[in-house]
Amino acid sequence: MLTLDYLEMPITHICSLHCDGCSAYSNYNIKRTVPLAEARAWMRAWSARVAPGEFRVLGGEPFLHPQLPEIILSARQFWPEAHIQLCTNGLNLDRHKLVAPIMALPNMSIHVSVHSNDEAYQARLRKGMATLARWMGEYGLRVQAGDNTVFWNRFYKGIGKTMQPFEGQKLQSWKVCHSKRCCNLVDNRLWKCPQIGNLHLVAERFELNKNPAWDKYLAYPGIGLEASDDELAAWLRARNGPEAICEMCPTTLEHYEKDIYNVKYDLPGVERVAKGYLEKHETADQDFEGVN
Repeated sequence: MLTLDYLEMPITHICSLHCDGCSAYSNYNIKRTVPLAEARAWMRAWSARVAPGEFRVLGGEPFLHPQLPEIILSARQFWPEAHIQLCTNGLNLDRHKLVAPIMALPNMSIHVSVHSNDEAYQARLRKGMATLARWMGEYGLRVQAGDNTVFWNRFYKGIGKTMQPFEGQKLQSWKVCHSKRCCNLVDNRLWKCPQIGNLHLVAERFELNKNPAWDKYLAYPGIGLEASDDELAAWLRARNGPEAICEMCPTTLEHYEKDIYNVKYDLPGVERVAKGYLEKHETADQDFEGVN
């Protein structure tokens, strides 16, 4: 059994927001949801190969998945030692009230990603925060809130059919990447990050395969269950550092206000996740200073 610190799985690309720059490309109206049976099959198979310290269920917006409670319980079943976290934008919590007692089980938590200062958005989020406050009081579940406003950035140039990779320098792109630890489980394969793991979905929508600039990135296969233990171990080691596909992303992050932006929020008892939180779990940059 091989270990990795973190693994995440998008269970739907449908979302109640439309964030320009989404790493799952959910802003492109990709109507894709992973059926429960398929999600369980992926988790069952990979739980025999890898043991993540943390397994995060996300989207899109996971509360829009009709079988979210069953998927969370499946994650708990197949990775009983992992911390199971559910990542949500907090706008659709009432769709799955059974999630509250499930997420209150030991070693589980909810993470709320905050996206906007728009008043209509704030009004919706306040309702979600009120629901979370009630769940925290009734069930004692643990909630985190992360700011996805100030440090938002694009990882490709252009939009839709005009998308282009940055063609940067892999070490510098990797150094500034906010997805360094975000190994993804998509289509029953492991991928280095969400940007590359979901790329084939947006490529199908906009025929990016006709643009030679995307060839090497679309050729990246991730790794599947057919790999030997030695091959999988080597792949996991490589994904901890810069690789050629990192050149898809920028070498300098240019933060910007997406079409929904910044929010003032407050909920007693919520653990705030500050910038730098992920870096504490990452491999030191200096380990790769000799990589070009």
